[in-house]
Amino acid sequence: LVLLWRSPWGKLDQGWPSNATAGPCTFTYDRNRIKEAGAVLLHHTALYNETMPWKHYRLDPDQYFVFMSQESGSNLVSGEHLNFSNFDAGFINLTMTHRRDSDVFTPYVTPIDVMRFSERGKSYVDDLWVVSNCKRIRGSRLRMDYVTKLVEAGLPVDRYGKCFNNKDELAKKSKKDLESYKFYLSFENSLHCKDYVTEKFWRNGIEMGRVPVVWGPVKSNLENLVPPGSFIHAEDFKSPAELASYLMYLDRNDTAYREYFKWVEQPGEGIERIKTLYSRTKQEALCDAIMSGQRKVVESVSSFVIDDEANECVQ
Repeated sequence: LVLLWRSPWGKLDQGWPSNATAGPCTFTYDRNRIKEAGAVLLHHTALYNETMPWKHYRLDPDQYFVFMSQESGSNLVSGEHLNFSNFDAGFINLTMTHRRDSDVFTPYVTPIDVMRFSERGKSYVDDLWVVSNCKRIRGSRLRMDYVTKLVEAGLPVDRYGKCFNNKDELAKKSKKDLESYKFYLSFENSLHCKDYVTEKFWRNGIEMGRVPVVWGPVKSNLENLVPPGSFIHAEDFKSPAELASYLMYLDRNDTAYREYFKWVEQPGEGIERIKTLYSRTKQEALCDAIMSGQRKVVESVSSFVIDDEANECVQ
């Protein structure tokens, strides 16, 4: 039995289904069952002012306490201003995050589900960008500045979301219109944070048959997480103007544009590697770790979240 101590942000619709199963593991939100739980999963939002299952609750020394988060170090430190001291001093046994150096790797989405690809008509170059985090953290401000410079360089970008006071307008666009975009600006709100690749890349880019234009992750890091040759990286260009020029060139050159879909049309070893990386659900990965007896004491969650990241990630 795995006790889910708190659904993300206290919203059940963002958590795992209660009584769901994965292999021999069953998941519950019923805190009254803590004594029979083999593991207690603590989402990072449990750090907010709420009763925590302190060490004296761990009547069974073999019970796992697992720290879970799918937010970047930048979001946790600068955006949510969390104090990790509650999770330090050996309280946690396993880390479960989007980072591959976690004890349990739990990516932002399960890409195996979004690799289904179908041919879509692309009639114009417009980039699509949906954003709701404008200036809360440093990465958000940097990406807003970068996109502004793309537009100033002449790139047509359709922008939607809270930041542009038109959050509901995107829903009014027809399916045909949405499928006509050639590119999606997969600009994360964090810079150079380990393995931080969100739905911006997968659902808004790959799944929709668009080429993701990426800003945020280090390119060499991203290449280990996504289909080979599937994206354009902003840091490959000297300036936003140079990137804008390249995107407009791709709009005029179908042969060059199609190069970014070779991973679909001519799949090779790179795709098999990606499929293997994402072969398990989050629940399956956690259950496997618990059942295998994998166990340690994480002396400092704050060290894992902050000290193990690049400076530009947690500034």
